[in-house]
Order: sequence, then structure tokens, then C-alpha cells
Amino acid sequence: MRIAQIAPLYESVPPERYGGTERVIAAACNGLVELGHDVTLFAAGTSATRARLEPVIAAPLRTRMSRQEMIEVAPHLHLRMLADVYRRSDEFDIIHAHTDIWTLPFASLCPIPTLITMHGRLDLEHVRQTVPLYPHIPLVSISNHQRRALDGLDANWVATVYNGLDLTSYRSAPRNDAGYLAFVGRVHPEKGPADAVEIAVRASRPLRVGAKIDPLDVDYYRDEIEPLFSAHDVDFLGELGEADKPAFYAGAAATLFPSDWPEPFGLVMIESMAAGTPVIALRRGSVPEIIVDGVTGFICDDVDEMVRAVHRLDEIDPQACRRHAASFDGTTMSAAYESVYKSILDDTFEFADDSWRDGQRAS
Repeated sequence: MRIAQIAPLYESVPPERYGGTERVIAAACNGLVELGHDVTLFAAGTSATRARLEPVIAAPLRTRMSRQEMIEVAPHLHLRMLADVYRRSDEFDIIHAHTDIWTLPFASLCPIPTLITMHGRLDLEHVRQTVPLYPHIPLVSISNHQRRALDGLDANWVATVYNGLDLTSYRSAPRNDAGYLAFVGRVHPEKGPADAVEIAVRASRPLRVGAKIDPLDVDYYRDEIEPLFSAHDVDFLGELGEADKPAFYAGAAATLFPSDWPEPFGLVMIESMAAGTPVIALRRGSVPEIIVDGVTGFICDDVDEMVRAVHRLDEIDPQACRRHAASFDGTTMSAAYESVYKSILDDTFEFADDSWRDGQRAS
């Protein structure tokens, strides 16, 4: 198959540091090439891929744009990219977009089928209003829970394909439990860094944090989290690079995942399990689909339960964590996408017409 992959332009594919969606796209592209497909990746020019790279811009937007430019200019650059890709649509058998709802109007006018993986949260009003306008466009969710936000709406879910990564370096990291609890991700209220500190303090464990501070979260970090880290001797390492994460996870007694929002997936969980380290997480979003409770970690209903789970870590077999994480590798994900592409192409694909305008006129 001739497959176009469309990536967001905020980070390279894969990113040097933070950027979950871009890491997943990188694994998908490489895996599909391994399966013998002709893959073209539209992305930032600093990307590294086994696919054919079409550099849309020279460098990722986060490296060179101010916050205001990200709000005002970045959307236009994505729309321009989509226009350019769809102008060349006859070069491909299928277009796989990772640019969420921005893709929908382009896909609705194109005779070449488009598959859109919805990577972000869907419980947002603009998403709920937009998706039903394009009821024929095939959509993929990255967890079953992610779909619930659109329950009752006309959305064409064709599959759930769990995110996958190249986990080789995590699986080969020697397990060396140094007793600390790990928190990895982003310093943001919904990710629960303050809860991670509370859990570590109450469980009498040191906490090590490898997390990014987004420009939008600088005030939150300075006003609330930095004083908390200082008061409790938290070892804050900043944003971890890909080369540093396997050993960081493998050295932890457990990874804390106190994310208090409907997490669509959560790559932290599969990274940790691949390194043999159990995950202690709140029962939110995709968590019950990723963790096997009592086998690869503990799924908890509140912080109190997470504290108690720290004292049960000797019940978890690191090898069970590694075995389970193998179901979320890049090869498995790529094979799943290949099956979805074939199912779409084997059917008679009918792109959406513009009948949605009737509803718009009536309103």
C-alpha cells in the first residue's frame, strides 16, 4: 500500500524529548515500512524515519514560536500542510492523519480514503460539535474509554488501536530497584505532581521526577510545585531524554500515575512496565485497559489507596510487567493499522458529501 502519514508540526518525529503522539507516529511509520509498505511521512524536517520524509517545515514549531504564534500561526501552517497533502492525494492508496479534527473537511472532499487517529481528549465542546458533521470519515481511538466522550453522537469508529512504541531499550534495561518512586511526564495540575509528592511522603519513599514544564505551566510550577518539591527533597531532573528514561524507570520501585483526567492512553505506563517496573495509577480514562490490576501494578480509586499500594509492591513480578508491555510495542500497533487500512480499502469507500450544510442552513 502507498500510505501517507500526516504528523503534527509541533515536534520532530520522533521528538528529542517530550511528545507522545510524535513517538507513536515514528513507531507506526517504521513498522509499516518493515511490513513492506510505501510510506510517506509529512512532518517537520528534523524528523528521522525509515519512511520517505516530506519536510513540511524546516524545524518543529515548539523550537521557534512564541506562545502567541502557537495560537495564531500554528493552526494555519497545519491547514496549509493538509491542503498540500490532499492536493497530492492521488499518489496514495490511503491517508492516515494524526491531526485530529483539522483533517475532517479535507477528508470529506477527497475520493482517497482517510483514516484519522484521535490522539487527544474528546470531552471538549468544539470536538463534540465538529465530529458529527463528518459521520462517514473513519476514526480510530487509542483506547475504548476515549470514545465515551462522543457517546450518542454520529462518529464512525472503525477500530481501537492501542499506542505502541519501540520498547527495545526499555526491555533490555537491567531491573535495579533503588527504592524510589518515579513520576514522569508533564508538570500540570491534571497530571497530579502534587499528589505524587503526597504519596511518596506518606509512604516514606523518595520521589524522583522527570517532567517537562510547558511555557503555559511555568506559573503553576513556580507558585505551587517548586516549593512543594523543595520542602520534601524531591529530586527534580527536568525533562528526560529518550536515552535516559529506560534506566530511570528500571531503577524505580514503582511509577506513580496519579493523572486525574480522562487520559486517552498514557505512554508512561507502557514505558514503565517494559522496564519491569509496576505502575500505581488512579482509575481514570484508559488506565484499566493498560494496567492489569495486581499483576503489572495497582489501579486505585484515590490517593489513600495509592499510598497503600506502595506497601504491596512485593506482590508484583517485574517479568510479568515486561511480558504485558510487549502487547504495546510498535510492531503490534503497525500490524493493527495495516489490518484497519485493508478493511477500509476492501470495502467500497464512499467519501462524505456536503449534506451537512443542510443542517447548518436549518440552524
